[in-house]
Amino acid sequence: MARKPRIHYPGAIYHVMLRGNAKQTIFHKDEEYRYFEGVLAEGLEQYSLTLHAYCWMENHVHMALQVKDKPLSKLMQNISQRYTHWFNKRHDRVGHLFQGRYKAILVDKDAYLLELIRYIHLNPVRADMVTDPSDYLLSSHAAYAGQAQPPFWLTVDWGLGQFGETESAARAAYLHFMGQTTEGKLLEQLRHGSKEGRILGDEKFIKDVLTQNGETVPAEVTISQLVDVVAHVYQISPLEMTSASRSRHLVEARAMTALIGMDHCDYSLSNFAQHFNRNMPSMSKRVKAIRTCLTKDRLMREKMEHIQEQITTIRKA
Repeated sequence: MARKPRIHYPGAIYHVMLRGNAKQTIFHKDEEYRYFEGVLAEGLEQYSLTLHAYCWMENHVHMALQVKDKPLSKLMQNISQRYTHWFNKRHDRVGHLFQGRYKAILVDKDAYLLELIRYIHLNPVRADMVTDPSDYLLSSHAAYAGQAQPPFWLTVDWGLGQFGETESAARAAYLHFMGQTTEGKLLEQLRHGSKEGRILGDEKFIKDVLTQNGETVPAEVTISQLVDVVAHVYQISPLEMTSASRSRHLVEARAMTALIGMDHCDYSLSNFAQHFNRNMPSMSKRVKAIRTCLTKDRLMREKMEHIQEQITTIRKA
């Protein structure tokens, strides 16, 4: 199935993720982080983008980026090509450094910007690298918390201004917000979007941006319809999908259903855990495993593409 085009309009904000190919390390030493930041700073100025939040991890990066007239792809291609060339020369290596095309989720800033900022800043905590985001120096958290001066290429005023009218009130509200728990469904949406893996927003926002992008709003696909399609592709019955069996084939089919349902049909992981009578941690583990396998297993990718094609047919019917 052909990839959907990026959605672009002036003022759009994206959750951008750029990962090392096969999870390889993209930052080994401090000077590599600094070089990446230098390339980013030049790109932000050249293509007139605004960076609202960031977190650099050893093998991937997260950013909240806002565009103007020029599309996000201009910046991302520039960063990827320049940093890869420099990194390869530095380490005497060749080939791709980053994993395919960067991921960018268009975010409804009115509803999700603050959640996105928190999600980005808590990445090191979720990875069990630190217990307090203040202890991780490679993110914009310290700038929001008033613990460090923001670098010139980072903009915190607008994001921080959403928390309060004065600087002190905003920082206090931000720190309180950082201490709250994000529900599991929202975490999944921040990672994968709430629609087709590329948009995070309510139905009105999704309809508006798709229409603005010249796309029709697809009809909804029910969980039962999705299960039927996956069962057909995996040559099993829908009843087997909801059985207690833990056979590898059925486990894969259930995880594939959940993955496609979350990325392309606006469902949450809990919807599928309930439908298949499985617990959330188990379902989450299986879905993550499928995502990893898809980068290496051609037959699995073909199954997924076949399922997506049938879903598209259902929506057009």
